[in-house]
Formats: sequence, C-alpha cells, structure tokens
Amino acid sequence: MANETQKLSKEELQEDEFVEGAVRFVEYVQENAQAFIAGLVGIVVVILGVNYFIKTQEQSQADAAALLGDMLIAEQAGQKEEAIRTGEQLQTAYAGTIASAQATVLLGNIQFNSGNYAEAERHFQSYLQNYDPVDVLSLAANNGLAACLEAQGQVEQAAQRYEEIAARHKGLASAGQAMMKAAWCYAQLGDRDKQRALLQSVIDEYARFPVAARARTEIEML
Repeated sequence: MANETQKLSKEELQEDEFVEGAVRFVEYVQENAQAFIAGLVGIVVVILGVNYFIKTQEQSQADAAALLGDMLIAEQAGQKEEAIRTGEQLQTAYAGTIASAQATVLLGNIQFNSGNYAEAERHFQSYLQNYDPVDVLSLAANNGLAACLEAQGQVEQAAQRYEEIAARHKGLASAGQAMMKAAWCYAQLGDRDKQRALLQSVIDEYARFPVAARARTEIEML
C-alpha cells in the first residue's frame, strides 16, 4: 500500500545516518565558528613558527660557516690570536652548529701546536663531550688527546689511548696509523717487544695501506 511504512535496507539506514551526521557537524561548526577560526589561526601560527625556526637555523649555520672560514684564513695566515678569537666567538655565538664543532677541534690543534697542552686538551674534550660525533672530528679529537698525554710525558697512557683508537677504527688506515703511534710510545718506554708486536700487526693487517711500508722499515731497524 502507498501509505504503508516501507522497511529501509541496511545501506539506506547507513546513508541516512551519514547525512544526519554531516548536518549535525555543519550546525556545530556554525555555532562554534569563532573557536574553529581560533584553532586554525593557532595551527597557522605554529606552522609559521616552525618555518621561521628552520630558516633561522639555516641562517645560523650559514653565518657560523662564514665565521669558520674567517678562522681558517687567519690560521693559515699565521694570525694565531685572531684565529683563536674567532674560534671562541664561534663556540659562544653558534654553539651546537657543525662549524662550531669544527672550530673546537681546530682550536685544540692550534693550542697544541703552540705548546698549550692543557688548553688543547680542554678543547678536544669539549668536542667529545658536547657534540654529536662525526668520524673525522672524533678521530682528530681522540688523537689530539693522546698527543697531549704524550707531550706531557704520560707516554704509557698515550700508548693505551692510541691502541683504543686503533681498536675503534679497526680495518681503516687511521687504525694502522694509531698503532704506529702506539708503537713509538712503547719505543720511548723501552718496551721493544710491544713495539715489535704492534709494527708486525700493522704489516699483517694493513698491507694494502702505505703505513705498512713504514712499519716494515721500522721493524727492520730494531
């Protein structure tokens, strides 16, 4: 019959529920328009803030890199004090940047070459403690610390640190070089057996690197 209530299918019921839900949502938005607008503004502010932060970080990295360039130029020109001043400015103004990390290791090198071993050690330690490790910089800082120990007469401790470096970089040319330095330290200590053992290890394990030829020459002189 025409006036008889028709039974709705499951699909039709779901469709009606969807339409009703959509209508309720539109009404809710209309009633709370100000809250929705404020929320959108908040999201836009956050997005703009993130973009500004990224651009600021990029600018900081660029400015720090330029300052590092000034430091390198000063160092190459023999202007040690200017290089140190610029490096320390980098550490203060741009802490955490890649350029600051490089400057920290470079400051250690400058101080070491000037015979200021305690100051050099401070910079090398600062890099290792305060920056995310970068292989080449970590290697330089660790070698620098070992060299500081050696220069200050702590030869046995230096030898042990060189051996630690070799173990950490096993298979790389840098490991063979660290073993050569450790062998030299044991030579200074008069421990010829340890020196010979390290030189032989370089010959056996790093034959494909030039360092092996140096080890062969030194072992022949023992």
